Amino acid sequence: QSIAANIAALCLESGEDTMVRFGLLHLFEAPGGRTEKQYIDENIEMIEYADAVGLDEVWLAEHHFSAYGVMPSTQVLAGHIAGRTKNLRIGSGVVVLPFHNPVRVAEEFAFIDQLCGGRLDFGVGRGYQPAEFRAYGIPLEESRDRFAESLEIIKRAWTHEKFSFKGKHFDFQDVEVHPRPFQKPHPPFFGASFDPETIKYQAMQGMNLLFSPLLADSQKITEYKSVLREHGHDPADFRVGGLVFVFVDEDRDRALATFEEPCMSFYRTFAQMIPAREYPEAHGYYRYLHENLSTMVADYDAGRLSFREIVEEGPFHHGFIVGDPDSVKDKLQKLVEDYQLTDVLCWTRLAGLRHDRVMHSMDQLVNRVVRPLRESGAL
Repeated sequence: QSIAANIAALCLESGEDTMVRFGLLHLFEAPGGRTEKQYIDENIEMIEYADAVGLDEVWLAEHHFSAYGVMPSTQVLAGHIAGRTKNLRIGSGVVVLPFHNPVRVAEEFAFIDQLCGGRLDFGVGRGYQPAEFRAYGIPLEESRDRFAESLEIIKRAWTHEKFSFKGKHFDFQDVEVHPRPFQKPHPPFFGASFDPETIKYQAMQGMNLLFSPLLADSQKITEYKSVLREHGHDPADFRVGGLVFVFVDEDRDRALATFEEPCMSFYRTFAQMIPAREYPEAHGYYRYLHENLSTMVADYDAGRLSFREIVEEGPFHHGFIVGDPDSVKDKLQKLVEDYQLTDVLCWTRLAGLRHDRVMHSMDQLVNRVVRPLRESGAL
């Protein structure tokens, strides 16, 4: 039977009472051998399937100027998805604020929140890829200030009938934004962080968190919650979303073998996106990450490191949920507990994976992992 024929049987219990939310993250990678229309349609099919079977959310990642991620506007895609789905929460994971006029961002995402009936989660980041900043003519060194000003402007736009702001990069006087967000006072704010040290910044801003266990240890989440308390917040009121690689197959060895080449191809591409020499001193984490990734790939290519070791023992092993359903359930439960996750963002479609295998993995994830865990009360 086709996956579509099994949708009714696979439908999950989900919604606001779900302890842990499960969803997808999409970069819209552009794999070779497909037209742009094909990979767009494949991603949309995955999102509609996730909505039909009762997953909780989808997150859309903005990127520019490379096949690494072809989603120049999370706003456009979110508006499209709002009309194609019924239940999924739609998250920007993330909109890169330094590339945008913040008043327009406030207008467009309030409009999206109205279109989807309050299903929007608003995730923001300051960007990290030098080539994107260079193409837009924005110095990478300005990203922190532009991000901070934009965030303040959007908050004011959504919480005041009229607002004014004068900063280093933006100057607005008596601006009135319409429509207002559907959710009151506004959609949930999420701050994204690759750099573990900036996780604390999201807490200082009173934002929910998006991060990846691939790049941060669990102590950083403990620190995030400690900073929330220091600023007068109850950590129980905040969501923590972790982005992980997910690929499930009935056979564990086959899952690893199928995921191996697409994953290593991703690592090679990602390392190229973050060249150490192009980062200023304030972005030292990305220098370290580039060197770490490059060393890992070189060891793999030289036969000194196997893919199984990368998945099960390497420095990024926390973020791999790859294997047969039983091993995936075990690792997923441990991941949620160790990192205190409220949301699991499943990165299921790396460039190079055949679409039918991705959809089969999603079927296994829903029917043999998430649904049993929810029915047993484990998550």
